[in-house]
Amino acid sequence: MGHIESLRAIAALIVLIFHFISFSDAKGSLIANESIRKYSEFGAQGVELFYIISGFVIYYSLTNSPFGIRLYPKYLLKRFARIFPPFLGTIFLICLVPFVFGWVFPYSAAQLLQNATLTVDLFKNVQWMNPIFVTLKVEFLFYLVIGLLVIPMRKSTWTYGLIAFSALFSVIYFHAIDLVHNIPFFLIGIACSEIYKSRNELLNYILIAACLVFLSVLFPLEDTVIAGIGVVFLLWITIKSKFLERIGQFSYSLYLTHGFSGGSFLYYCKNQTHVDWNPWVYVTLAVCSAVGFAYCYYWIIERRAIRWSKKIRY
Repeated sequence: MGHIESLRAIAALIVLIFHFISFSDAKGSLIANESIRKYSEFGAQGVELFYIISGFVIYYSLTNSPFGIRLYPKYLLKRFARIFPPFLGTIFLICLVPFVFGWVFPYSAAQLLQNATLTVDLFKNVQWMNPIFVTLKVEFLFYLVIGLLVIPMRKSTWTYGLIAFSALFSVIYFHAIDLVHNIPFFLIGIACSEIYKSRNELLNYILIAACLVFLSVLFPLEDTVIAGIGVVFLLWITIKSKFLERIGQFSYSLYLTHGFSGGSFLYYCKNQTHVDWNPWVYVTLAVCSAVGFAYCYYWIIERRAIRWSKKIRY
């Protein structure tokens, strides 16, 4: 599924471009034009695009295998092996930043443990070391839940529809819960997965339409727009780009490390009195450094996690 990798690349790239354009420190914003910074905020929707892709890929994988409740522990171990080693490596990189720039080390042992276990939100007055970690928490909660729900969902059209629409309506009452808040995006991915396999097409088109209606009523406009874009590129427009497919292969590393690599680059350059380039040169070089670093990180760390994950079969 090369188009999935390309879509992953687009999601990662728009997130990092948004972060670099909106970069600011004590000296002010990198890009002075407020309108440009405002429009760049759409890049934050790359996170929701990742959720749609996850719904598609995970449901597709589980329904294309003889998955059952006895295989649930192996499934979780496989997801853990794939996700956590690169994630923990990112925490290590973040811990290096204070030493590189001569700052006081700001993290306690408890905070490190809470971040490493994705349990920060269970504690009061504890902050995420990187805001993107909360999206990994949502992803992993989705893995936990869908691994259980897929078993009844695949049994019949009725149970599939009942569970899917019940989950969607739960957004009205429990939207303050991170996972529930993002259910429409995961459901759109799941529905696209079923349509892609030519299963229950009418029901799934209705489900997608219902999700889009929910998003248009309860969520900001940009959420509805990115959801519609996700549907179009998953079902009807195939992106054929070797370049994007290649970036898509290490998009997880790019998503995890772009703040460390590109962000550190911007901070360093912006605080050098002898460096006075055009801000867009900074952004371009930050993107290049982030992509280059992520590629190296993929080869050193993430590829090992992929191999470990593939050894776990179910």
